[in-house]
Amino acid sequence: MMALRVPSLLAAALLAGCATSSDPREGGLFGGISGLSSGAYEQRLQEREDRLQQSQRSQAELSAESARLEREKAARQTLVAQEREKYAKLDKDVKGLERKVSQLSSKAGGSDKQVSEVQQRLAELKKQLAKQGKDIDALEGGGDGGQPNDVRRRQLEEQRKALQKEYDSLLEYTLKLAP
Repeated sequence: MMALRVPSLLAAALLAGCATSSDPREGGLFGGISGLSSGAYEQRLQEREDRLQQSQRSQAELSAESARLEREKAARQTLVAQEREKYAKLDKDVKGLERKVSQLSSKAGGSDKQVSEVQQRLAELKKQLAKQGKDIDALEGGGDGGQPNDVRRRQLEEQRKALQKEYDSLLEYTLKLAP
């Protein structure tokens, strides 16, 4: 009986020695036994759990970053919308001023030097205002929420304020010219 045991143990030892994979799909019965006894399965399981946790942390960070970017985008869109409203009001005011200047021109017979000067300034103001509108449209279309758009929005706001001052100046001058 001993003679039968030795070859059986030798064969089992040889087969166990051939199991080189800790992957349960590749190791077969003896690979599974070897993986369980060596702790390779637990190690593979732990590695997978670590990778899963890292992926979940990365996903959470990306989700938080995405939410932050969406909030920033919404805030910038609100600012652009407010700027658009201010632009629309200024455009309406300029059109009203244009009507007043047209009335002054018809009363003065079109030859008054001051009225002519106001008309030239008004034409320049309208040109700048049209450019401002196109710039706001371009800013609104940019939508990537990047820093350059924020800087550009501030520049446009400053330009609009300058245009508003010019409008106020023209309005005041026009009121002085009106009889």
